Parts: sequence; structure tokens; C-alpha cells
Amino acid sequence: MHKSYPLVICDETTQQYQVNEPVFLVQNNSQLHFEDASTASLQFLVFFIRRKPKDLMAHMQRIMLCYEHQEEVLLYAALADFFVALKDAGIAIKKRVLSGVSNKLSADSRQNLQVGINDYRLVKGNPYSVLTSGVMNDLAMVIQSDGAHTGLVHDPLQIARDFIEYSQLEQAQKVLEEAVLSTPERADIHNDLLELYRLTNNNDGFDKLYLALDEIHHPMKDQWNDLKAYFDKKNEK
Repeated sequence: MHKSYPLVICDETTQQYQVNEPVFLVQNNSQLHFEDASTASLQFLVFFIRRKPKDLMAHMQRIMLCYEHQEEVLLYAALADFFVALKDAGIAIKKRVLSGVSNKLSADSRQNLQVGINDYRLVKGNPYSVLTSGVMNDLAMVIQSDGAHTGLVHDPLQIARDFIEYSQLEQAQKVLEEAVLSTPERADIHNDLLELYRLTNNNDGFDKLYLALDEIHHPMKDQWNDLKAYFDKKNEK
């Protein structure tokens, strides 16, 4: 007997919302089931979604993983990212998915997601969502086999480069700035941040961090001074 999953689309559900969306139909697929998923499974899906936010199967797998492990804070993040990835499309599937997992969500979580069904810009993220605006995602919460939470620190340099790949330069700058202040010994982070300042001609952002780093010992003072001289010379013209 095949296992039934709460997110599977059936005729009754489709008729309930009176919307025919064959492109979003999800079959009773064993790939959605993660009974023995390891900690790495969610980590992989989060990174994959960050790189390919329009992959609906990856979103569904992430939602199912969090659902089956009864991790509400992670489930909410997965749903929020799913809604943002669909943007203004897929209203019916948003309703179906939210209905399918609502028994694992608090009333506040359901309400927050409900308002985002018709306008994805109203979706509120949390520290574990990766596509919602205004959310820093240096830390992703992952699932342990015993159901306990643990913090998994992602490399900020890779996170910033992922942001740059999708032209999210402001987010990349924030990640690099925080990383430079917390790990000033990492020359690779300094290099990427300095390059970003130069490419975006962000003299104001540079000046603020230049002052913040002035009293901190780090191996890149010459490079920061070189960029300061570059901006100073431009401003003289």
C-alpha cells in the first residue's frame, strides 16, 4: 500500500479551490518522504533552494522534511520561502500546501502565511528563511535525528557570493561586513568586501567600516588604505 502524503494534490482539493493548475500538481511521490533523513538533508535543500529558488520539487521536499519531523520554526521558514519563490503565481497551490500542513503550525504562523498567499511581499521571514527580504541567513537551523535543534554555521564568504550571483549586492555587503568585523583575520573576506565597495562605488559604506576597523588588528590595513586613497582621489575631482 502506498504511503499518502498531506501535500499530494487530489481531485477533491483541486475542485475545492476551483483552480486548475496542472503545472503545480504534485503526485504521491516517494521523493517527498524523509522518514530517515539525516541532518545533511535539510542543509542540502536550503543551499539548493538558495541557488535555484524556482525548483518547486526542492521546496516541496524541504516542506515535507520539516513537516514529518514536526519542526514548526523550520516548517514556517520553508513555507515562507516557497511563497516568495512563487511570487504572485500559484495561489491555489499555496492554499493547498498551507492547508495540508496547518496542523503543525501555530495560529500566528498560519495567519502570517495566509496574508502572503495573494501578495508574497507580505510574507514575514524568520532567521531560517533564505528568500524572504530583510532576513539574514548566515545561520540555518537543521534537524538532528533525535529531533533536537542545533545551529549550523555557514561560511559567510560563500553566502555573500551566492547573493552576488543573484545580484543581491546589498545583502552580500551586509554579510561581508559582519564577517569582517567578527573574523578580521580572514583576508579572503576583506578582499571580496573591498572589491564590492569599489565595484558599487560605495564610498559611504566603505567609510563606516573603515572607521570601525581602525582599532582592530587585521592583515589588510594596506588594502583598506589603498581603497581609501582611491575614493579620496575620486571625491577631489
